Amino acid sequence: MLANNNQGVIRRMARRSLASSRRRTVIMGLAVALSAFMLFSVFTVGITWFHMYHLQNIRLAGGDFDAVMYGMTEEQREKCEENPDIDRIGIAAVAGSVLSTDYDNTVNVGCIWADDVYWNDIMAPARTQVKGSYPREENEVMLTQGALETCGFEDMGLGIGDTFRALWQDGQGNQMEREFRISGIWEGYGSQNEFYVSKAFYDQCGYQLSEVASGRYFMTFHRNFWTQEEQTAFIDSMDLEKQQNIFFSVEAGYSIPIVLGLGGIALVTCLCACLLIYNILYLSVAGNVRYYGLLQTIGMTGRQIRALMGRQSVLVGGAGIAAGLLLGTGVSFFLIPSIIRFLGVRAKEAGAIEISFHPAVFLLTILLTGATVWIGSRKPVKLAVCVSPIEAAGYRPVYGGKSVRKTGKGRLLWRLALQQLTKDKRKSAVIILSLAAGFSVFLCLVTMIQSQGPRTYVSNFMDQDMEIDNETMARADNRQWKDILGGDFLERLSDTEGVSRVSPVLAAQITVPWEPDFADMWMREFYDMWMYIPYEDDLQEYKEHPENFGSFLVGITESDFDYLTDFVDAEIDREDFLAGKTCVLYRNSLELTDADVMGKTVTCGEYPVEGLAGEADAVLNEEALGNTCSFEIAGLTDESYFTGPMLGCPPVVIVSEQAVREFTDRYYVSKAAVQYKESYDEETESAVLSLMDASPDAKDFSYTSRIREAETVKSAQGNMMEVGIGVAAVLAFIGILNYINTVIGNIQSRKRELAALESIGMTDRQMRRMLVMEGLLVAAGSLLLVGTLGLGVTYVIYQSMNYMGAEFYVPLWPVAGMAVFAVFICVLVPLACGRALMRGGSIVERIRAVE
Repeated sequence: MLANNNQGVIRRMARRSLASSRRRTVIMGLAVALSAFMLFSVFTVGITWFHMYHLQNIRLAGGDFDAVMYGMTEEQREKCEENPDIDRIGIAAVAGSVLSTDYDNTVNVGCIWADDVYWNDIMAPARTQVKGSYPREENEVMLTQGALETCGFEDMGLGIGDTFRALWQDGQGNQMEREFRISGIWEGYGSQNEFYVSKAFYDQCGYQLSEVASGRYFMTFHRNFWTQEEQTAFIDSMDLEKQQNIFFSVEAGYSIPIVLGLGGIALVTCLCACLLIYNILYLSVAGNVRYYGLLQTIGMTGRQIRALMGRQSVLVGGAGIAAGLLLGTGVSFFLIPSIIRFLGVRAKEAGAIEISFHPAVFLLTILLTGATVWIGSRKPVKLAVCVSPIEAAGYRPVYGGKSVRKTGKGRLLWRLALQQLTKDKRKSAVIILSLAAGFSVFLCLVTMIQSQGPRTYVSNFMDQDMEIDNETMARADNRQWKDILGGDFLERLSDTEGVSRVSPVLAAQITVPWEPDFADMWMREFYDMWMYIPYEDDLQEYKEHPENFGSFLVGITESDFDYLTDFVDAEIDREDFLAGKTCVLYRNSLELTDADVMGKTVTCGEYPVEGLAGEADAVLNEEALGNTCSFEIAGLTDESYFTGPMLGCPPVVIVSEQAVREFTDRYYVSKAAVQYKESYDEETESAVLSLMDASPDAKDFSYTSRIREAETVKSAQGNMMEVGIGVAAVLAFIGILNYINTVIGNIQSRKRELAALESIGMTDRQMRRMLVMEGLLVAAGSLLLVGTLGLGVTYVIYQSMNYMGAEFYVPLWPVAGMAVFAVFICVLVPLACGRALMRGGSIVERIRAVE
């Protein structure tokens, strides 16, 4: 049998068929273009969002690293150098601290030595400006303007080459006056209150790189994705000593959940595209059943029909993908930045709106759209091939399996609308899913964007609007402490307009005398964890002179007790705690559990020394020697807010403020939490800051503010939030277009049916009401899916990416607006299509029309 090469004929038929059915061809092309546009826009803007997310984490962490290790032995260093997964290691080591200057005696600025890798590679992305050079000489420092202001030099105009004097403390606790020369000034993100010093300076500071208190080893890895098991295995391979620890950064620690979450969003986006293309192709083939049947009557085989439709799909798909890529490029690079600026976001607030692009996006979009066209066309092609010429000649769409229906009860139009949705369940499912998928992605994104907002980010770790600290209590000599937060200042702070609550934290210096039960157990564990000498070496001194091992008794208000219980695993009896019978201890990273300490008794003695214990000018207060009190231990906490101004070897004992006042009158207000009547109220914050500035001890205050922290986070995020808004807006728009396209095709396929209803007496008003009811049913079904399955998927994706532990909640107003808009679209689109259909000729012409 001779082969008959008819491929040329099929190619011409494909082109002519598409040209003769321009409307259907345009609709199919738009479906493919919309799918390509959807994928390209989501990938491009999504990459931009991920880039800004990465930049945010770099800025907030102060550098680009994947893990940090505290202290490193020579053996561990060799393991790291031989590990093929580690790309580079940078060192930032503590080299003492600056305690005071001639202009401010409560400075407390850290000195850090950074090696070339850390300074030039890891820290560089977090810097915005560098003037001068990194220190080389022993007395040189690199600092920020913020560090100069902390030292009290803000009005001196110091610059590169200038010198200043400061009191510095080394790693052994020795203090000395030193002269520093500024070799450079940098600005950027991360910790600002630090002096970067030279290697020569570090070599004489009294610290070793292997010490946990000094050495910080920042690592970057070749791999971007680490499972929890791989992280644990890496930590175990380092054979960490008890004091050491390794912390993975947000991206390294949560890389796989974050990528899986973003992959889930991309998967739903591909589902939207597949539903759209399948629906358009299915409607197109269903409307051309007679045409394909007639082709078989003149000898075209099923294989040739499959080749014909494949050729049509290639032509339409190629043109649609090209158009979608062009449209996606325009929207991603031009329209979205314009929309963001139109919404009121200015470059000076969020930075330039820069859209990131990767060439792989083009290839990925083409592959996924092509695959979607192939998947979406398989069922329609099978329908066209399987229909026989006889079936095609008398083809009418048949829905369901029932041939006889009983007359229903209830309102006729509602029954007709419901019947329309149920008689072709596949088509109805496509319509509802197409709309629900788009709005589900919108719901997911707005929920995630809300969780990443600066205010949400800050509120997750800061419950009060402002925390004010008494910096005088950071001084080693207790004779220099002043109660600058107590008395009159606290009253005026409480009376400030806009302040709803002030919660002071009291602190009294104490000793914890040795006893063989709790005190001995605690000190042994403390020495094992933090000290480099055996506990036995200091045991006798501790027994005879507990004043050389001071700590703090911390008193909290009743409102702070409610906050404290959130950070204690054990259940605490409220009445016993407030009455001063029980206490909570700050764990201080020790490997002790609640079970180890609960029920034991801790004894506190009033600190008897005025001055530095052991110094010649120290004075012993005889009256304080006999003042002791005991508390039953109710649990442990890791919340550092409830610590004293300094951490000693004995535990920090947290009790009620009443217990502190009854124990001693030598207490201070070490810090105060301020709550505003309205969170983030800038007027109230200005009033509180003015009150501090007016104090004669203004330089001895330090504070942390929600507003300032949110500004820092917003600056670190750049335009990440705005790009996220752009992604959500694009996906919502795509979901609407998807629904519009689907409904248009659906009503087009029903025009003969609708004309038949008119012929038996249905008025235009009834027709419109029926279409509105159909739209309301579709809206109800879509919103039901969004509120159940969509919300469930959103929750799973949210929790997979929720590295901050933020509470899950759905933003009310965006979601309510989405629901109202969905109902509006579901009602308006069928009405508009029905009106256009009724204008398309008389009833007879529409009934006789051949699709």
